[in-house]
Amino acid sequence: MRNFLLLLFLLLFGHAVQAQLLSQTALDTVRTFRSIQRALQDPDNVYRLDLSHKKLKVVPEEIRQLKNLNALDLGRNKLKDLPGWMNELRYMQEFSAGRNKFTKIPNSICQWKHLKRLDLHQNHIEGLPVCLGSLSELFSLDLWSNDLGEFPDEISDMKALRFMDLRVIQFSQGEMDRITALLPSVKIYFSQPCDCGK
Repeated sequence: MRNFLLLLFLLLFGHAVQAQLLSQTALDTVRTFRSIQRALQDPDNVYRLDLSHKKLKVVPEEIRQLKNLNALDLGRNKLKDLPGWMNELRYMQEFSAGRNKFTKIPNSICQWKHLKRLDLHQNHIEGLPVCLGSLSELFSLDLWSNDLGEFPDEISDMKALRFMDLRVIQFSQGEMDRITALLPSVKIYFSQPCDCGK
């Protein structure tokens, strides 16, 4: 009976035991899968997936099976949004989707509590959602060459943030000063201020 209970426990919870959040060193050294087909051959051992340059218009639902995914690159595609199920990828630490067609930051991103690097450069993002402030482990935020107009005060809650790239975005000097005051410990890269409307 005891062996039966142990076997039952392992069957029910064995997968949960395998799921893991990698250290930065481990994440930097794991294999990068570059096709969803190869990744699905061993889904429990996929920690980094690069699907950039694939002309994707939607995120492949097969990614949902990669429960240990820590890093995902969807850059240089044709994506406009992320599916709601992406919030299930609870170990996401690095997400890159630069050079797509996003006009807003998808809400699923705000659910990734371990997110450390977020790269959404060269999209058409018009503002930052308030929920972005809840990303307490975010270290690097790359938003250069977007159409940002809204910058909520809640971004000041991102205490781990150290780098933010806002180049090629037209801010007035007053708005640049406000953003800098919200994030005094962050190295922020701005382009030269504009004399917008003067």
